[in-house]
Amino acid sequence: GGWSRAPMASKETTPLLGTKAKGSQETGFWDSSMGIFDSSSQKNNVNYWRKQKSMNFVILAAAALIGVLLAVIVNETLWYSAVGFETMETGFTTLLKVLVFASTVIAYIYLYLYYDALVNVKRCEGVELSYGFGIMSLWESKNLLMFLLDALILLPQPFPFVHFSIEVQDIFRDEAPIVYTSENIFMALMFIRIVFLPRLIAELFLMSREMAIVVARLNNVEIDTWFVIRSLFVANFGTLMVLISVMTVSTSYIMLLCERPYPHADELSEFGPCLYQTIITMTTVGYGDLVPHTRLGRGVAVINGCAGVVFISLIIQGVVQRVALNAPEAKVMQFIELNENARDVRNKAAVVVQTVYRQYRLNVEAAEAGRANVKVKVHPKIRNVLTEFRFVHREKKRLSAFKAESQIQFEQIESRLSSMESQLSMILEKLNK
Repeated sequence: GGWSRAPMASKETTPLLGTKAKGSQETGFWDSSMGIFDSSSQKNNVNYWRKQKSMNFVILAAAALIGVLLAVIVNETLWYSAVGFETMETGFTTLLKVLVFASTVIAYIYLYLYYDALVNVKRCEGVELSYGFGIMSLWESKNLLMFLLDALILLPQPFPFVHFSIEVQDIFRDEAPIVYTSENIFMALMFIRIVFLPRLIAELFLMSREMAIVVARLNNVEIDTWFVIRSLFVANFGTLMVLISVMTVSTSYIMLLCERPYPHADELSEFGPCLYQTIITMTTVGYGDLVPHTRLGRGVAVINGCAGVVFISLIIQGVVQRVALNAPEAKVMQFIELNENARDVRNKAAVVVQTVYRQYRLNVEAAEAGRANVKVKVHPKIRNVLTEFRFVHREKKRLSAFKAESQIQFEQIESRLSSMESQLSMILEKLNK
């Protein structure tokens, strides 16, 4: 239906629908990496693919974060059921590892579907890409690197029936090496999946605001994940605090994973002190009462310090945005400043006149008595009051632009009021008749 046949070409590219195979020209069907659909289907609509993209990423992020929670349960169960430093694998922990692996498989499936929908969005927007979903289409749509990074982030996990240990020697301490199990290592690496959380919030934002995308395209603004995250940080202070809280708890648990295998157990072998140490480090207070003993723990502390600087700057920016005046409030304040400045100019001008006159009278009296006195134009008192007058006069010039704008607005309001008054009078005349 509706496709023109190209006799010499094996495929045809349209600016909105992408690439169509020759075999589908005769049947009027659309061939894509997701299947074969009718050409009149909504699946050729950019809004449909945007919704699919957001929905696929929501499921992807949910599966990835659920896997992190299950892995935490696995790690805690193995730690508290261990005999000394030898972990004891049980049927329960094996089942949990299988569930973690299953959640990762689901995340990989929806990772594929997410980028497939993203490529189709580019096609519907008029970008000419290679046929189907593959390395070339990802490369041409500038999404290949992000696809590989996301796939790499999902890879670490505690695998079922896999258990090994790694010894880490601290070259600065003459002590026995610290033994880290495979669950500890993979658990720490799984927390990198937290990067999906801000992107998840951005996709949920885009799912409910289609008109924002339309308006942005009309103004040549690309509404991507980074744009949404920045706007949410500015407009929604609660979102920023939630993300900071999640990051703080996550890095605290990573600190626990690094410090708990330390042979000489101390306070950092519990989650509470690790959370306290992370908060103190992120806020750049650094009391020094709790110090990590392992090399990995010290590395996590350095990362926490750097992240704390970023978080504090974001919080300060959010607070400034909250207390800043909006445009109507700023106009009110400018109007108040304008009135106060007019009063100050009158007062300072009167003070200048009074001071000059008094000094002139003193000079006249001194001249009549035969005494010398300071000239009026160089007298300290007169110079001081002149300086104050010049300052408020400069402020008057600064506010003069706002005064002219306000005058125009007042004139517009008066003209509208007069127009409304004339219309009301005409209506009253008609009613009286």
